[in-house]
Amino acid sequence: MPHRTLLVLASLAFTSATAQAQVELGVDAGVTVGLGDNSRTVINIPAQAFRVGFFLDDHVSLEPKFGFTTTSGSGPTVTNYAAELGLLYHFYRDRERMGRVIYPGPGPRSSFYVRPFIGLVGFSGAGADDADAVLGAGVGMKVPLVNRLAARFEANFAHNFGDPDFDQIGLLAGLSFFTR
Repeated sequence: MPHRTLLVLASLAFTSATAQAQVELGVDAGVTVGLGDNSRTVINIPAQAFRVGFFLDDHVSLEPKFGFTTTSGSGPTVTNYAAELGLLYHFYRDRERMGRVIYPGPGPRSSFYVRPFIGLVGFSGAGADDADAVLGAGVGMKVPLVNRLAARFEANFAHNFGDPDFDQIGLLAGLSFFTR
């Protein structure tokens, strides 16, 4: 399965490079807190997921996101995985300064975005396998650090359609690299 994921990521990167589209590559650390009877807290540092954002125009980007964790030791090996597809709307203002395109745009107001997403989370190992659908939305901001590099912060809410269903709140902090 890891080989397929790498192949898909390489194909997406190649396709976007040939199309000369703006691409955002990123990695996020995260904290997820389950709500209700199925409450649990998961902390992933330094990385919860890898993401690739494809800008469709100046304000909209399509973002697949992947996470994969394997834990092994003296007991059984357990693998957790997550895949999401988000559609980001960026509230960028004028992003061209002195003839140069700047991502994200200058100023704190231009850094905000909203991200509805749908995904699949699951695990395998220890004699059991399970996968559930996830539907959610997040709000966040990108803070420019240097040219083509930004910090990204997001808070999100998601509903996990499993047995049992439950809700969760997520906090993400990451880095984004813009290809041009």
